[in-house]
Amino acid sequence: MRTRRILKWAGTLLLVGLCAFVFGWVPYFLGGIATTRRFQYNDKANRGLTPASFNLPFEEVSFQTADGVPLKGWWVPAPDAKGTVVLIHGLNRTRLENVKKVPFAHEQGWNALLFDLRHHGASGGNVSGFGWLERKDAEAAKAYAESRSKGPVVMWGVSLGAATAVFAAAADPSVSGVVSDSSYRSLPDTVVHHLQLFRGFRWWLRIVPSWPVGDEVIFWMGRRGGFDPRAVDVQAAASRLAGRPALFVCNAGDRRMPPDIAFDLKTAAGERAKVLVVPGNTHGEAYRDGKPAYESAVAELLHEAAAGPPTRLASGRPN
Repeated sequence: MRTRRILKWAGTLLLVGLCAFVFGWVPYFLGGIATTRRFQYNDKANRGLTPASFNLPFEEVSFQTADGVPLKGWWVPAPDAKGTVVLIHGLNRTRLENVKKVPFAHEQGWNALLFDLRHHGASGGNVSGFGWLERKDAEAAKAYAESRSKGPVVMWGVSLGAATAVFAAAADPSVSGVVSDSSYRSLPDTVVHHLQLFRGFRWWLRIVPSWPVGDEVIFWMGRRGGFDPRAVDVQAAASRLAGRPALFVCNAGDRRMPPDIAFDLKTAAGERAKVLVVPGNTHGEAYRDGKPAYESAVAELLHEAAAGPPTRLASGRPN
């Protein structure tokens, strides 16, 4: 009888401990990894590169966001520039992720501004906000670009940077165009999707149900990051891009941000938005995997951005 009671209590304690682990520690831990942990991807493909590696002059620059976060970057001027491309990297990356795009921007006659987002690289800040906080970084980058050169400003981002570009352009109608490469649809949507996707990465993720753990992770991301995670809705923000050229790029085999997201964002963004799907499976590597088609599509967008909004005849059709 005594042994049975001991086993019963041991089983109860084990169950309570397991529930505390799955529904308590795991969401708190994952919410912190996503927002407060400072991890930098080992970017071997771009390590040591600068614009000078492509024989382009550049300056080390710094500027500050409206909420006081110091940012570091590179300013790469083009002669008689048509405008400026602001290049925005992804989560756990740095400006290096975009350095190989600089020669293309220069060939098109555009300045380039690459910078490290808050909580990344050489920039300040102690949290990541999945684009919601980083939009302030993009706004500061745009203001800096406009202080250095005249002409339109186009936002070009990858993954986290793709969402950031959409948020910044949605908040500022003077942004002339957006290239959004491998964005998510919304933060709640991508958290639940990634919980399902990453179950094979760690043994303990296999016992973690998407619900209610997904909602708990979202709660802790907002709590630890200091933002409203439900506001991180890229699709809703894309609906405020109407009338401006927008390009949504994805890899055909990207399991993290599959092509249907790009098509949903394109639909939200209106008639001047386009989708480019390139062959490849690696998230965020569409430029590498489909460079000719990618550059052609971006060149077309830059041309549209430089031309400004289309004039309309009395019939309402573009001239």
